Amino acid sequence: MTLSDTGWEGFGEHVYRFEAPDVVHIRNVGDVALEDMQRMFELIRAARAQVGGLVFWLSDITQMGHVRAEARKLAIESDTNKNLRGTAIYGGNFKQRAIANLAIKAARVLKPSRVLTPFKFVATEAEARAYIEAIRCGTQGVASRGSRPPPVH
Repeated sequence: MTLSDTGWEGFGEHVYRFEAPDVVHIRNVGDVALEDMQRMFELIRAARAQVGGLVFWLSDITQMGHVRAEARKLAIESDTNKNLRGTAIYGGNFKQRAIANLAIKAARVLKPSRVLTPFKFVATEAEARAYIEAIRCGTQGVASRGSRPPPVH
């Protein structure tokens, strides 16, 4: 699968685009089922293969609905450090951020030996992009994938 950076493409109700050189931008619209989460990870793997290195996941959860249990389980169990250099999630309400934070904390408890990629929730897309750029520049204390990730906020 080759990802094009020409515009938004859909899967289910959700949309994504590849932003050269290394960002997969996903906008979740509505509920997230297992198949949706599987597709998101397929896109991440495809982007990694395409760029020949780790990529960033930029996620807009402003219009996201409920994340089904099996989708949360897949996200918790996924070994993201093989494909991701970092993840920035923006938008969403308090409940969405709280649920996602719990999933991240569960992953860290259930898989403590796994190196987790840098991950942060922010309010706006601009803040999310700034976080990704800070990781690229090493100004977040995340110079390489083996570094300790910054705290989850």
